[in-house]
Amino acid sequence: MNNFTTESKSEDKPKEPSLEDKLVNKFKHGWEIFTDDQKQETLKLADEYFDFLKNARTERERTTWTIKKAEENGFKRLEIGKNINKLNPGDKIYYVNREKNVAMAVIGQKSLIEKIHMIGSHIDTPRLDLKMRPLYEDGKAAVALFKTHYYGGIKKYQWATIPLHLTGLIVKKDGTKIPIDIGKNPDDPVFTIPDILPHLSKNVQNKRKSPETFKGEELNVLAGALPIDENNNKDAKKVKEKFKINILKILNEKHGITEADLQSAELNLVSGLPPRYVGLDRSMIGAAGHDDGVCSWTGIKSLIDLKGAPKNTAIMSIFDKEEIGSNGSTGAQSAWIRFVMNDIMVRTGVSETLTNLHLTLSNTLMLSADVGSAINPIFPSVHDPLNAAVLGKGIVIEKHTGGGGKYGSSDVPAEIMAYIRKIYDEKTVPYQIVELGKVDEGGGGTIAKYFAESFNCDVVDAGTPVINMHSPYEIIHIADLFSTYLAYKTFFEAD
Repeated sequence: MNNFTTESKSEDKPKEPSLEDKLVNKFKHGWEIFTDDQKQETLKLADEYFDFLKNARTERERTTWTIKKAEENGFKRLEIGKNINKLNPGDKIYYVNREKNVAMAVIGQKSLIEKIHMIGSHIDTPRLDLKMRPLYEDGKAAVALFKTHYYGGIKKYQWATIPLHLTGLIVKKDGTKIPIDIGKNPDDPVFTIPDILPHLSKNVQNKRKSPETFKGEELNVLAGALPIDENNNKDAKKVKEKFKINILKILNEKHGITEADLQSAELNLVSGLPPRYVGLDRSMIGAAGHDDGVCSWTGIKSLIDLKGAPKNTAIMSIFDKEEIGSNGSTGAQSAWIRFVMNDIMVRTGVSETLTNLHLTLSNTLMLSADVGSAINPIFPSVHDPLNAAVLGKGIVIEKHTGGGGKYGSSDVPAEIMAYIRKIYDEKTVPYQIVELGKVDEGGGGTIAKYFAESFNCDVVDAGTPVINMHSPYEIIHIADLFSTYLAYKTFFEAD
């Protein structure tokens, strides 16, 4: 009889990480990091984001949307310097500036002098604005058109031959405000810029360089192509510009305005391409205005979703005019946000002195929430692949922006970068630390440097990676949408 013996199995020991795992920095795909519950939450979050994309396309619309959400979630509107009341930890407030800025805050447990966690984004987007005297007639072509002036850094040719919506505000001399929104409703007409057919473009257009495929003065929009009805308008036969006057007649009948009223208007032509999921796996979202709607929306939602009083007062501010330099009374360079900070400081019991305000501003830690450039699979050569963002791998963290030799950037101290790594690693937030592109390929900037300079505070650029940036149809990944939300919420909750 054979005597078979079996060796006793030792308990399975955890596998020792390899030397590579210990030492090499790897950016995993967000979908590989998320739990099953987080994946379901990602899908839900993406569906919610669509409502914002469809209904909040310009700075005015996004301000209106933000105010509505703030009110629905228990935030109380305050006016700077008026009805000074005591604010306590957990109180939720917001301020509005000229219907184009909003600052929302949840009061924290610590004094504002100790520390504030603030996120700043922008709500303006590249688009076409109507000129102050936009309407004219081309008699030879038998059409009426609107002249436009493009806003922000666009590739002008991308805005031709696509549907455009007209939105904005007309203000009459008596102060009457007339909102305009044409194209969003499926039954509405849309507008478009006509291009030349390829059969005849050889000499007129084909030899132009890409930036001049369409020139600024050629971005004229078809407004209508029917002459005024002579049978039902007794003065019509005397009219020289029958197509132009017909458009003015329609505007007068529907909105009660004349041509002169267009001189006191803000009318914007925005992309009429509807937001849609992109790809068979519905992994991406295509829409206009991800820059910087995605960071604004996730920032607002992350603040609204805070439970109780955070350790540090959490502020979410949305600004206008970033795409043209953050100038003016509603841009990030405006003094308005300093007024807000001073007002909150006083309402939380801090003495109103210049020293205390300076301490409050200087001790603010800020995220400049703006989108980053992801590797474009068609044009990868503009990126350094070792330092480039990839769709799906998480929120983009940039130590600096600028161009060339970091010109025009806010360079974040290493100590702050270490803090950001720490809080995100502790909460398993997918993130990727990158640069915009190759060193001498170009460059860009955000609102970061303005706050670093005017507040004397530390500012980190942190936003969602995008393909097709500044086009009428930008692309983001749903995993990055959720990563951005997680990153902002983690930042607001951190000590």
